[in-house]
Amino acid sequence: MFEAYWGLTRGPFSDASARQSLLTSPTHGEALARLDFLLESRSRLGLLLGPSGSGKSLVLAELARRAELAGAVVAVVPAAAATAEGLLSELALGLRANPESSSGGVWQTALDRLAELKLEELTAVVLIDDLDRSTSEAQIALERILAVGDVPLTIVATARSEAARRINPRILEQAALRIDLAPWNEEETRAYLEASLAQAGRKQPAFDESAVRRLFQLSGGAPRKVNQLAQLALLAGAGQKSLQVNAETIDAVEEELSVSR
Repeated sequence: MFEAYWGLTRGPFSDASARQSLLTSPTHGEALARLDFLLESRSRLGLLLGPSGSGKSLVLAELARRAELAGAVVAVVPAAAATAEGLLSELALGLRANPESSSGGVWQTALDRLAELKLEELTAVVLIDDLDRSTSEAQIALERILAVGDVPLTIVATARSEAARRINPRILEQAALRIDLAPWNEEETRAYLEASLAQAGRKQPAFDESAVRRLFQLSGGAPRKVNQLAQLALLAGAGQKSLQVNAETIDAVEEELSVSR
C-alpha cells in the first residue's frame, strides 16, 4: 500500500480525510464559521456558492455533522435534477417523516413534520446540494417552504457560482447569508497538502516545491482536483520509489487522467 511507503497511517486525501483537513483552510474554515452563525441565529436561508470542485459538498457534510451534534434534525437533500415531489420527499424523509403515512400528500407531510418539530422544541436544518441543478418546479417547492411561517427551520443550499443565475430570483432575494468559496492560491494549496499529510502521520514533506507549484497550476486551486492529483501522485511516487513527488510525476498523473476522461 502506498500509505505505508510514505509513512502514513491512512489515506490523506479521501473524502473523510479531506473534510477534516478543510477545517485548516482559511477559506473553508471561515465559510463554516459563518454557517455556524447562520444556524445559531436561526436564519431561514443561506447560500454557499463556488466553482465546481471548490469543496461545497464537503463543507455541507461537515455542517451536517455539526448541526446533528448540536441536536438539530438534519435533512440532506440532493437537488440535482430533483422534481418538486422528489425534493419534498427527500426533505420529509430526512426530517424522519414518512410521506406514505399521510393522506395529505408529500407537501402536507413536510408541513406536519415541521409543526411536530416546533412542538418538540427541535430545530430542522435542511441542506440542499446542487440547487442550481434542480428543476424549476423543485425551486418553486422550495420557495413555498421558505414562505411557511413560524417554524424552526434553517435551509442552506449550494450552487455553482457560474450557474447561480439558474436559481429562482425570489429564492436568492431571501438569502440572509451568501458565501462565495474562492479557489485556493498557491500558498493555501501548499498549506493544505502539508496539513493533510501531517494529520495522516507524515513527518516530512512528500511533495517538493516543483510538485506543489505544478499541482496548483493544474488544479487551479480547486480542492477536488488538488485531492485527486495528490492522491494519484502519491500512488505513482510510491511505485517509482521516489523520495519526494516532483513536477514530472504530477504531469504524468494529469496526463493519465486526461486520457481516461
